Amino acid sequence: MTRQNLSTGTSANDGTGDTLRAAGNKINENFVEVYQKLGGDSNTLSSQISLEDSAVVFEGSTANDFETRLMAEDATADRLVRIPNASGTLVMDTLSQTITNKTLGEISYQSSTLSANSSPQTADPSTTFVICARADGAAMTVNLAAGTTTGEIKVLTNQKAGKVTVTPSSFAQGTSFELDQNETAQCIWDGANWLLMGTGATITIV
Repeated sequence: MTRQNLSTGTSANDGTGDTLRAAGNKINENFVEVYQKLGGDSNTLSSQISLEDSAVVFEGSTANDFETRLMAEDATADRLVRIPNASGTLVMDTLSQTITNKTLGEISYQSSTLSANSSPQTADPSTTFVICARADGAAMTVNLAAGTTTGEIKVLTNQKAGKVTVTPSSFAQGTSFELDQNETAQCIWDGANWLLMGTGATITIV
């Protein structure tokens, strides 16, 4: 419905404007449409969705002190976000979620380099590739903490002449394994233990 404006006539009290009844009907009809557009019915506004100056607020089915706010970052250019014509669940960068039916393009992995002369050192749990490159080239021990997600992969490479002994906190195939210079090993977390998978050399397990 197009907004209905109240006719106030040409001048005060000239008798050409809307009658009180007609004006009241227009006001009521305008408010009915506003209520319906804001998620309620013609009599009650929605109690689960509201608007703030910078967010859409979702109360949820339980009225309490906790809400979900949908906000946009400050744009530096005109942006267009499309919602697919499909049902599903949003993928969050802070959740462990299983993604299916997706084609992955270029994937970027984080890596870290262990170069300090002290030993042992601990592999950064947030990285996939761990480069062992002790500055003085001596042997070193690397501790590998338990994984956080089933299927998580770690790739460890030894760049230096000194042997690298990798000691996972939970290792299904022994206590530790060793990497000589330029050797690479890949480990996968099965939810309880690290398992050696494909390697770039003959790995010694101890």
